[in-house]
Amino acid sequence: MLKKYSINTALIAVLAIALVSPVSTAPANAAGDINIGVITATSGGLKSYGDAYIDGLEWGLKYYTGGKNTIDGRKIVLTKKDDGGDAASATASFKEMVGNGTNIIVGTASSTVAGALVPLAMQNKVLYISGPAKSDAITSAATKYVFRSGNTSLQDVAPLQKLTPIRGKKVVLFVEENAFGLGNSYAAKLYLGAKGATFEEIKVPTATVDFTPFAKKAADAKGDYIFVAWSYAPTAGALFTALAQQKVYATARPITGLAGVATYDIYGYLFKGANAILTNSYFPGVVKNKAADALAADYAKAGKTQDLFTNNGVNAAQMIIKAVKGNANLDVEQMVTNLESFSTIGLTGSIKVNKANHTLIQSMFLVKLTEVNGHYVPSLVSTLFDVKV
Repeated sequence: MLKKYSINTALIAVLAIALVSPVSTAPANAAGDINIGVITATSGGLKSYGDAYIDGLEWGLKYYTGGKNTIDGRKIVLTKKDDGGDAASATASFKEMVGNGTNIIVGTASSTVAGALVPLAMQNKVLYISGPAKSDAITSAATKYVFRSGNTSLQDVAPLQKLTPIRGKKVVLFVEENAFGLGNSYAAKLYLGAKGATFEEIKVPTATVDFTPFAKKAADAKGDYIFVAWSYAPTAGALFTALAQQKVYATARPITGLAGVATYDIYGYLFKGANAILTNSYFPGVVKNKAADALAADYAKAGKTQDLFTNNGVNAAQMIIKAVKGNANLDVEQMVTNLESFSTIGLTGSIKVNKANHTLIQSMFLVKLTEVNGHYVPSLVSTLFDVKV
């Protein structure tokens, strides 16, 4: 599986490099605006992720510039493009932005899309800060001009390191058949396999509408745990419902990531009595600090709701400011140097760029859903601090 995953990632990179033409990377005029390109899904199945990311980004830029939306007296200008979760659309937008002299490009909720943008950033020497996309292959020692404001699949699954009992137990890997799902499958095997778990993998195409055959296969596998990795929000409820209808949770304890706020009631209802293990990178109020309190107050005033990837957008805002501040010519090499020393307190506590591979060292969480006044809300079970991959 890991070999197939690496080949797919490499193929995306080769195709993307073949499609792009070199673009001048001359420094921008020091007196000009700071042009930030935002590429992410604001339509289609990943819309809720992209919307939350952009809201967090815009809030963060305003908050961390004291309401001015300027850095060193220069105006921040956002140009937003909807990729719809489509790599070809994102690639076209990226090339257009580079051609227009955009200084920094951020975003995308899709791991497949991010995989296509990475080689473009590298060839054109443009700073790209990936957003909610989780594929571990997006950032590495070889991706000098690529950072991320979110977390990796390995970080998502890291809280399972303390899961017991696991030795000799069978884990059914019920994963989306794309870069996100395969990355999660790899992560689960890495952490749980080392502790003696055995695995049966069921790959489910993203376009699936009727999950019954796959759910039946999961039930027949008779696992002790079922690990579910699914990113396509519109069908997540149908997937977990099908597993419940096939009585999978009666024998296999569910393990999955707590998704966006729209899923809380669905997950809470379907997992009732199943003692589900829920990993998480962010939910509103998971950490209490000045920024988190300010965000909650501003969102309440504006009638907005925080979501899973609000935090990724806020992190991106802080990283943009770090890259640009004191960098009069908006030199990309200086941006890289600045970000490699990035360390601050974010909405999840301490965050720090890992200079070796440009991931973010950050806390990850185990959570539970509790019914309150007819609705389910998350609460913190435990924190795994300073997760480094």
